[in-house]
Amino acid sequence: MVNRPDEGGAFEHVASLSRGLVEDGHEVMICGPLGHRAGDLAAEVVPIEMVRSISPREDARAIGDLARAFRRLKPDLIHAHGSKGGVMGRLASVAVPRIPLVHTPHGYAFAGHFKSSREQSAYKQIERALSPLTKREICVCEAEARLAATICPRRKIRVVHNGIELPAPPRPDPRVKALRERGPVVGVVSGLRPGKGIETLLDALPMLLAECPTAQVAIAGSGVEGPALEARAARLGVAEAVTWLGEVSDPYPILAAADVFAFPSWAESFPYAILEAMAMGCPIVASDVGGVGEAIEDGKTGLLVPAGDHGALGAATARLLGDPAAGARLGAAARTRLAQRFSLRQMVERTVAIYRDVGLQAPVQKVG
Repeated sequence: MVNRPDEGGAFEHVASLSRGLVEDGHEVMICGPLGHRAGDLAAEVVPIEMVRSISPREDARAIGDLARAFRRLKPDLIHAHGSKGGVMGRLASVAVPRIPLVHTPHGYAFAGHFKSSREQSAYKQIERALSPLTKREICVCEAEARLAATICPRRKIRVVHNGIELPAPPRPDPRVKALRERGPVVGVVSGLRPGKGIETLLDALPMLLAECPTAQVAIAGSGVEGPALEARAARLGVAEAVTWLGEVSDPYPILAAADVFAFPSWAESFPYAILEAMAMGCPIVASDVGGVGEAIEDGKTGLLVPAGDHGALGAATARLLGDPAAGARLGAAARTRLAQRFSLRQMVERTVAIYRDVGLQAPVQKVG
């Protein structure tokens, strides 16, 4: 596997997929700048430095390092992940043309929320140019597959939704439990960075507090937008209703203690945060972006609102806070849907089926 990010959905996908593959007897090696995360991965890490931005010199070095690793390791298959890992991995695979390569984009750069039309066009052309090096484009949702169809032949596209294991019941986060003594809590687990839509949630708070004056919002996460978001809450006069919890390593204690989970993102593929909230049976209000609507059936397993619409977000959140019984029904239905449709085992088995489709011949050997 080739992967650059050391956090977020792409990293979580690589970590859980590789763990499932190792448990099934496959030998997995992960190439990328992940040496410091080796303790969190079931697979061997092959350190390859990659920078996030476009850097001709650094990118050329990374491609060369990957090509040498591919020649040395002689894998049966290469699975490149993300935008940077996808570009670097596919270009390096030219050195080993007989080894099949598949790619999972985890959100195309040409569909980025803040990209200019010129940038979008350039990234799309890059993806089209790399398509001949890709045996299969494995998309994490149908929405991503529709984007894939604009840059590669449909015959190459497959969909494998992200999946997770149902966790053991966690101990609710004591900070969120304390907030519930003041009123019902809206929980958020998100990076504080552009595109995550925390601004929309803050803008919705005056309306929400008018309907539910004792409501509290607990936001877990960190990022470059943190100071600006805190300033925004102060300008809106809602700062006292917002608690900033900072970075958390485990989202489940937050979700276990919250009355509603809010997901206001402006752009996504198939976010793990939604699956984690479903796993906890937490009532969900989410932006209808990317593949979110493939996980959440509006009115059946959660409530969907248009991205960026703070009025709709506030109204839907107030609706769930005002009717806990309805929220509990939605949360229970979401947990059932997760177990039936989005398990880690399903994700691993469907991915392996694609591997075999492109020529992986090594038999599965059960460990132990």
